[in-house]
Amino acid sequence: MPKPTKTELAKYKQVLEKQLASLRGDVGSMRDEALRASEQDASVDHLADQGTDNYDQGFMLGLIENEEETIKLIEEALDRAAGKGDWDFGVCPLCLEESENLKKQKDVKTGKVSKAGKIGKAGKAKAIDPWIPKARLEYLPWARFCVRHQEVEERNRESA
Repeated sequence: MPKPTKTELAKYKQVLEKQLASLRGDVGSMRDEALRASEQDASVDHLADQGTDNYDQGFMLGLIENEEETIKLIEEALDRAAGKGDWDFGVCPLCLEESENLKKQKDVKTGKVSKAGKIGKAGKAKAIDPWIPKARLEYLPWARFCVRHQEVEERNRESA
């Protein structure tokens, strides 16, 4: 995928800003509800009701935490779109790193690539495209990684 055009970048920014405003409102409402639940009288008539209230409050706090993580990802994406991030908007930093490592591994004299790199039919290194596919950005404009690297990140999180 090529770099997003200025028009596409403006569209992504608009979607990100709209999503951010929506999530901030949702998180505010959930916080208010969770606080209301914690302020309720602890002397509930039945222990089962108290258990249900505690479960609901814990569930709500978990939702708030997930939404806040998404808010952070959206804010980072907006920074990248504005040119203030650690890398360009729409770039998978892990693919970019792989691409740079592949270039370093290439032997200038022979034109061959070490075993870590891929070799095409003509003996040239197969270039790694660091850009996240547009279809992924359309669906999830705050995506930090391409699908392949996102799967690796999720597997690493599960095993931790």
